[in-house]
Amino acid sequence: MTVRVREAADDDVGAILDVAEAAWYAAYGGALDPSTIAAALVEYYDPELIEAGIDHDAIAFYVAEVDGAVVGFASAEQTWADEVELHTLYVHPDRWGEGIGSALLDRVTEWAREAGVDRITCGVLGDNAIGIGFFEAVGFRRGRRADAEIVGATHEEYEYEYDLRET
Repeated sequence: MTVRVREAADDDVGAILDVAEAAWYAAYGGALDPSTIAAALVEYYDPELIEAGIDHDAIAFYVAEVDGAVVGFASAEQTWADEVELHTLYVHPDRWGEGIGSALLDRVTEWAREAGVDRITCGVLGDNAIGIGFFEAVGFRRGRRADAEIVGATHEEYEYEYDLRET
């Protein structure tokens, strides 16, 4: 299996939405009510919002393909002079454990290094065992607990950081 990571294009919006929906239900299904997941997908994955992210010069937006099909995506933005925030990193649950998330993270890391930052940060819901396991396995360190709002409700979240100066 060969994973190809490339910049996302407007034509990828439908596939990105499909991956987001499958990943959200798989990763958050035990922690969030299905109606909350559905509402979050409508709010956070509006096709015009995704397209705006893809087209925005300051946001790095990548998709991962296997055999020509989009199976994952990631987006990041330089939020401080020394920091890139990873906004999204999702892989279709049928492809979990195949190295696709790592390939996406490698591309984001490369982009962050090119930007000259010291670290990559992200937030992971406290009940997202898949996300926590992934980020800790690839070297992110758990930081402080925070509150994240998902469609009007507060949920426990952890801040994670990957120090680029150590790798």
